[in-house]
Amino acid sequence: MMTKIEDIWRAIRDEAITSPSNDNGWKLVRLDPDHPFDIYAAIDGSGLAMLAFGLSALPPSIDGDTDALDYVRFQRSAGRWLMGLRLAGQGLESVFGRLCQDLVDAAAEIPSETALVALFRERLMLWKRLFRDGGNGLLQKFQIKGLIGELIALEEFIRLHPDKPLLSVLAWTGPGGTSQDFMFSNYAVEVKAVSANALTVSISSAEQLDCLLPLVLRTYVLREAPTEEAGALTLPLLAARIEQLLAVVPGGAAMFREKLLESGYVEHEYYRSVAYSTLEMRLYTVGPAFPRITPVSLPVGIPDVSYSILFSSLEQFRILETQDAA
Repeated sequence: MMTKIEDIWRAIRDEAITSPSNDNGWKLVRLDPDHPFDIYAAIDGSGLAMLAFGLSALPPSIDGDTDALDYVRFQRSAGRWLMGLRLAGQGLESVFGRLCQDLVDAAAEIPSETALVALFRERLMLWKRLFRDGGNGLLQKFQIKGLIGELIALEEFIRLHPDKPLLSVLAWTGPGGTSQDFMFSNYAVEVKAVSANALTVSISSAEQLDCLLPLVLRTYVLREAPTEEAGALTLPLLAARIEQLLAVVPGGAAMFREKLLESGYVEHEYYRSVAYSTLEMRLYTVGPAFPRITPVSLPVGIPDVSYSILFSSLEQFRILETQDAA
């Protein structure tokens, strides 16, 4: 299903055959006359899709260009300014449309033009990560699997604390780049999604199992499943379920969607075709005797490391799910 902005891009292209461009070679259509800011769907003279914001002051210089996106700004004839993003990559319009729609929705809650520019800059930095290295803005399968593991954990944590649903969303710090996926006030959790036949669990850095707080390694054994299979989980399904749990808290769903975007997820039909079923959850307490590499144990001259741990060596550290819930 296309977003509203995608529909407008298509309509502008159809009209461009007989109607001239109206601004600097761009054809602009305001998305919503009731929106607090002037936000436009636009097509440039080459037919490329754009999102543009009308501003009263000169927009800042932002290093936002990638192989897929160009940051542009120019002064209009009436003295106002336009700040926009142009999609340069091919085959990315559906992902770009969803990202634009999310930004437009978030902008409706922004109190000032200064805050709008700050939001735009922040989102642009996230979008650059999505399209880096010529990517198509979509997660790869191993990334989908890992994010499904994190969302399963997040949903379980929210259900464990139904009176404080935002507690777990705030604790989900992995999307922001912390070494562990969840940082609660008195303990941390690292989540791993592994295959049914996995003999090892992969650790991506020396910091991942090194934490000042008590740390739990939470692994989910996942099997790729047909989407129609009972109990099969997809990213859109999990996202919708968690949003529903957060609907009772003002701003809760919006905060969750921001973290999803930080994780590299944006709504797309592709994600409905990749499903996993949960076979087992295993919990391990990470303590001094736990087999791990930490920053202090790295030899001089080795700045970072990734490694694997045999599951067979972790049985003595395994804890029961009932203990974890308690």
